[in-house]
Order: sequence, then C-alpha cells, then structure tokens
Amino acid sequence: MDTQDWLALLAILICLALSFFFSGSETALTAFSRARMLRMEKSGNRRAAIVNRLLNARERLIGGILLGNNAANIAASSLATGLMLMWFGDVGVVYATFAMTVIVVVFSEVLPKTIAINAPERIALMVARPILWVVQILGPVLIFIERFVRWFLGLFGMRIGESQPILSAREELR
Repeated sequence: MDTQDWLALLAILICLALSFFFSGSETALTAFSRARMLRMEKSGNRRAAIVNRLLNARERLIGGILLGNNAANIAASSLATGLMLMWFGDVGVVYATFAMTVIVVVFSEVLPKTIAINAPERIALMVARPILWVVQILGPVLIFIERFVRWFLGLFGMRIGESQPILSAREELR
C-alpha cells in the first residue's frame, strides 16, 4: 500500500466516525426526556438550552443530521469502492458493497444508536453544540431542500404549508 491508499483509508475512517456521530446524535436527540431537559435548562445548564433550542427546530435538526450522515456514508462507500477497484479490479465493487454494508450497519448505525438509547440525556448534552453548528452551517442548504420538496410535492397536488413540517413527528422519530 502506498501513501495514497493510507490517506484513502484514513478518509474512510473519518467518514465512518462522522456517521457514528450523526447516528448516535439522531437517537439521543429524539429519545431524551423532554421534561428532564427543560428542568436542566431552568437550572442553568447551557447545553440543555441548546438541546431544547434544537428540538424547537426539529425539521431542520433532522434534516441536518440526515444530510451529514448520508454524506459521510456515501463518501466512505465511494472511497472504499475506489480502493477495492484498484486492489481487486472489477470484483472490488462487490467486495466494497459487502464490506461497507456490514461496517456501516454495525459500526455506524447499530453501535452508536445502542449507546445513545442507553444514555440519551448524557449523549444529547454532549452532541448539542456540534449539532447546532452543523444545523447552522447547513441552514441554507436545508432551507433549499425543504422548499424543493414542497415544490416537488406540489407538482402532484400535495400542498404542505410553510409552517407545517414536511415530516410528521412520528416520521421524524422513526
């Protein structure tokens, strides 16, 4: 393996770590006790205030997490496919697909979500500030996506009001 291969592997690991972060954050930020978080905010906990602020913009929160998680997973899979193609030829696509499916499901979905569901308040407080940054940075993109989805649904006669979320609360939690 040369330096380029090592850099690609490092980039894949960074993308998987980001996916781990986004998956765990999504679970923690939808599973915590709202009453406990409100109490913590009232007692002066700044991170609890950020969590509650994020929850007040739930559609944007979920959109930011989904965008970040999907970008990380797609980048990791694309890089892995490129490496496997170089190492194994055309069959590398099959190897990359299988390997990345297993790795992403186990290490970037099940593991972080299991951790987060067992300590949702603690994890929500831990990820609040970085997730707020992601939502703020991706804000213009998320607004564009929301408007595009509303326009696209309008082509099929489905009208969703500007103040009505695209996803129902039940769908957001799922």
